[in-house]
Amino acid sequence: MTEQLLTDEKIRRLEALLVELDKRIAQRFEDQQRALHTALAAAHKALEKVEINDDKWRTSVNDWRAVMVDRERTLMSRAEALASLTLNADKIDVLETRIDRSEGRTSGLLTIFSILGALGILVSIFLALRR
Repeated sequence: MTEQLLTDEKIRRLEALLVELDKRIAQRFEDQQRALHTALAAAHKALEKVEINDDKWRTSVNDWRAVMVDRERTLMSRAEALASLTLNADKIDVLETRIDRSEGRTSGLLTIFSILGALGILVSIFLALRR
């Protein structure tokens, strides 16, 4: 009978241990489930943020592209700029030639008028002395 009591006692201890083990396993499972749900929620939030940032980045890239297209459309090309500079240089050369001719003509006229003035003064003096 004592052996039976010992065996019953061992069975009760084993049953208590199994119950305790079952509780621990259930608690671990619940903790793992909670951790999994928390991790999935965090991953979902992170994914939403990534999608928002991706949309913002794409928008800014499209804006940049639009600015570059407008820039290309409004700014003249290198060939156009060189052509304009060449045309302006030719016009400047023509104007310089005209100014040089005009200065030469003016200089010549001033010389002629100076000579005529001097001759006029000499003639006046000569006539005044002749009287």
